Amino acid sequence: MTLRITLAALATASLCFGANAATFKAEQPYQIYLINGEKTANTITKDIHEVTLAEGKNQIAIGYTNDYSNRSEVRVLNGDPVIIELDNVAADAELTIDFNKPLNYQLARQFLREQPEQLTVIDQRTGQPVEADISTIPMPAGLDTAGGIQEHLRQTRQAFNGRTEAAVAAAQQKFGDAVVDADAMEMLQHWWNAADADTRRAFQIWMIQQQ
Repeated sequence: MTLRITLAALATASLCFGANAATFKAEQPYQIYLINGEKTANTITKDIHEVTLAEGKNQIAIGYTNDYSNRSEVRVLNGDPVIIELDNVAADAELTIDFNKPLNYQLARQFLREQPEQLTVIDQRTGQPVEADISTIPMPAGLDTAGGIQEHLRQTRQAFNGRTEAAVAAAQQKFGDAVVDADAMEMLQHWWNAADADTRRAFQIWMIQQQ
């Protein structure tokens, strides 16, 4: 019963974030594939370079693609996807990635081998870096890059669990601290991450109705 109430509270809180959402921007040659486990509208013909973030915890997946082709050779570079973990995003943050853009093909190849060390997340309001965990994962096979990233994160237990600091705080304020069965929570998180957006919304409504 305690677990059910706590999860319902988290779902309710996740539906009630304020209007002053933070933003994250990744300029070309980067594009944004995932935000908190959900695909962006990024496609082969349309790149997404800016998304909104919830206050608190966020996970973003971005990728580097640039064409260095010339008249005699096709040279398109695709970097391994970059996973950015942010634990404490301010409600009005204006985040972006900062890096020295490679000037040519050879420099870009070296840059892509060292992406986590080359990238910094900064808040454009202050120009100061913010704390972020930046790593890469192997480039997935197939044309559905975003879907491949989702699957890899699930299999390696890195998928976003949806428990933002704001949602947890809102639930605790309404219901107080509660003891949670860790194994049950992990299983629920697994199926939540595996569900599509419509299923998640239906489940959120069901949980609220159980209160």
